[in-house]
Amino acid sequence: MELLRKKIKSVAFLQLTFYFAYIVLVKIMLIEINNIIWVITTFLILYVGIYYTIFLRFPQFKFLSIIKSLKKNNNKKSNTFELLFLTLAGKIGVGSISGIALCIYYGGIGSLFWLWISAILLASLSFMETKLGIKYKENYKGESIGGPSVYIEKGLNMKKLAKVYSILIIITYIFSFISIQSNTIIISLKNLININKLLLVLMLIILTYFSIYKGIKTITRITSFLVPIMGIFYIIIGIIIIFNNSSSVIEIFKQIFINAFNVKALKMSVLIPIVIGIERGIFSNEAGMGTTAMIASLSNDNNIEKQANVQIIGTFFTSLIICTITALIILTSNYQNLNIANINGIEIVSYAFFEHFGYFGIIMLTIIIFLFAFSTIVTSYYYGEINLKYLIKSNKYINLLKIIVIIIIIYSAFTNPQKLWLMIDIIVALISLINVYAMYKLRKKL
Repeated sequence: MELLRKKIKSVAFLQLTFYFAYIVLVKIMLIEINNIIWVITTFLILYVGIYYTIFLRFPQFKFLSIIKSLKKNNNKKSNTFELLFLTLAGKIGVGSISGIALCIYYGGIGSLFWLWISAILLASLSFMETKLGIKYKENYKGESIGGPSVYIEKGLNMKKLAKVYSILIIITYIFSFISIQSNTIIISLKNLININKLLLVLMLIILTYFSIYKGIKTITRITSFLVPIMGIFYIIIGIIIIFNNSSSVIEIFKQIFINAFNVKALKMSVLIPIVIGIERGIFSNEAGMGTTAMIASLSNDNNIEKQANVQIIGTFFTSLIICTITALIILTSNYQNLNIANINGIEIVSYAFFEHFGYFGIIMLTIIIFLFAFSTIVTSYYYGEINLKYLIKSNKYINLLKIIVIIIIIYSAFTNPQKLWLMIDIIVALISLINVYAMYKLRKKL
């Protein structure tokens, strides 16, 4: 009997060992796949971004045209600014906070330069996405449906690839991004006010449901209200940081440029900052992912050039202003003193806010996280909804989608969705590859 027990324990130990070895092996494989696919994605997106910058005659540098696009026209019913705010709501999320911390942590200070470069070059993709989104949009029961899935099917006659793209968008935005954003909101509020987590979850569910229950009309009203408030609030914080640290800000910018071209160790000092900088740039401004095209399809303004110019502003604002403010908040602190085992980025930003503003800084960061993350939740829902409608050509399952969102919010509050990040990185790369491929193939059909 004793011998049998020893054998059972031995078998159980071996099974447990093999299980953990399997988990480690899968993680290593995912990391390698992620590294490879992002190197390919980075250079393909750069190539197409540069191509369209030249092909479209440098639209992102036509500042006079871009500024004119901001002026209100005679069409009072134009939804140009509503769509700009909706775009920004999707782009300015937790990734603009913790994502920039990770950019600095893994890619070094020089990666910020490549993030800026990617924003400038890839703004041409936002311009192109807008044009394609408006050109190929289709009307379904009085509602416009557009985006990469539509122009992949109608422009390239590749229906299967279009469906794959829509499925990946639903997985990424509904199941992953909403999970991460809601988890971040719950954790940050719980740390600040220390009340029952269930109460916080209930409050977030109510807010989310009433923001999405009428679909795009309610969502655009919410984002038109939230985005200007959170944008102005964050810019004021940036101005305070620059003013209080004026002597070191110039040196920080100098170090960013120096480290971006540090060729002492080619792989570590140049290639990694480029890839990480561009990767985080894509996560922050979503240029090349196709979400801009989805929103552009809602346009009721016939001036396509104007709509495209306005979306360039969205790309610039996210990466060149919001992300730069986050970087300055971090780099003007003593963040190097932190010793973090399992980093997710937000702890670096939290440390920086506390160092700059004390406990009030934690309150400010919590408000910022809530505004950024909540606006991303409602916009992410819309991306899921529009792609579900494309797949099934019916409103039949839209209420089910809303129920799924509520379930995801509840689930994410009691789990650690940070484990999803590695898989999300790979899926975002695939989404970008599909969309950029389609955009390049459609270059002669504008």
